[in-house]
Amino acid sequence: MSSKKEQNKKIKTPRNGEEGFTMIEAVVAIFILTIGLIGTAAALTFALEFGAISKNVTKGKLVIVSTIEEIESLRNSRRLEYRQIENVGSVDNTGATNNFTGFSTGFQQVSLDPGPDGVNGTGDDLTDPGPDGTFGTGDDFTNPALVRSGYLRQIEITNISSTIKRIEIKVRYFSTGGKVGEISGVSYLNDEARITR
Repeated sequence: MSSKKEQNKKIKTPRNGEEGFTMIEAVVAIFILTIGLIGTAAALTFALEFGAISKNVTKGKLVIVSTIEEIESLRNSRRLEYRQIENVGSVDNTGATNNFTGFSTGFQQVSLDPGPDGVNGTGDDLTDPGPDGTFGTGDDFTNPALVRSGYLRQIEITNISSTIKRIEIKVRYFSTGGKVGEISGVSYLNDEARITR
């Protein structure tokens, strides 16, 4: 009998190098690997989406800051009088050297060119001269190539007092998947032009 026990021990003893995975172990390993890969894919998707949003926000901030700086520069250089820095319909051109129609109201496309008046954020920003090369001769046209695609800007100017204006710039940006975001910046402008050298 002892010989049968010894034979059973030999049969049950695993041989080195010939042991493998069972089917259940393989399925569990594949399941765990799949969960890890799905998590990695989700993290990569989130990172790419967040990167696109971050890029749009950064560009939107640049539009806001450049608009505020341009308005301040127009005041400082006396290209526009303080009272002329208004939205369309509220501009006081009395005694001013340059006639100005005002900054557009509502959300407008952001232009790469300031148009004939040389001021960004006005109604003529997307205008190109016609074939004759001069503005105002009746053949001017709106040029879609001047649009900074994916961005809309709104300039809202409010008089706080006779010497202080509140300027709010809002920028809407469009991301992939049809998502729309909006950021805004507020600045206050006084009637004292500073000459920068």
